[in-house]
Amino acid sequence: MPLVCAAVNAAAALALATVLAPGVSLSPSAGGAAYVADHLAAWRAGWTLWIAAALSLLAFFAWWAARLGWSKVSRLAVALAVAGVIFDVAAEARLIGWSPEQPFDVGSALRQSGVAANGLYSVAGLLLVSRTRGLSPALAVWSWAVWLAGIALAVAAAASNDDASRLFTAVLFALFVPWLVVFGRRLA
Repeated sequence: MPLVCAAVNAAAALALATVLAPGVSLSPSAGGAAYVADHLAAWRAGWTLWIAAALSLLAFFAWWAARLGWSKVSRLAVALAVAGVIFDVAAEARLIGWSPEQPFDVGSALRQSGVAANGLYSVAGLLLVSRTRGLSPALAVWSWAVWLAGIALAVAAAASNDDASRLFTAVLFALFVPWLVVFGRRLA
């Protein structure tokens, strides 16, 4: 499960950095709407990939919780991740469903995904890390850094700060994707 989650999230991050980036802004953008209108199929495919990334993350959280035992904390973490997926899928469905005849308000969907979904995923990750025993000091620090980067992204999105959101998205995925591989091997 960690390798599948790593692959799908890496592909989604690559889509964000390439295909989706010109249309993504927390602020209203006429240029963004024009870009999306001209690249609607790629836009929709990119956000569909992000839905797959959210679902793979939920599966990873369930896999992780099962390895820890289904304590109250593990169940809470998975419940928070489920709520995060609901926010993410709703936001990404709005992005997929946009058409050039509608007002372009990508920012509200991005805030919903960035604040609610990433915030919930990050709290879930922090809860599970707090219950994971036997990590080396380096892997423990890396684990905390992943989820704290997610919190920083949620704060940046809440502040509607595009530059900080881009920075923390890059940091998060640069840490997260390889962490999934290393951490997954450790827990397997």
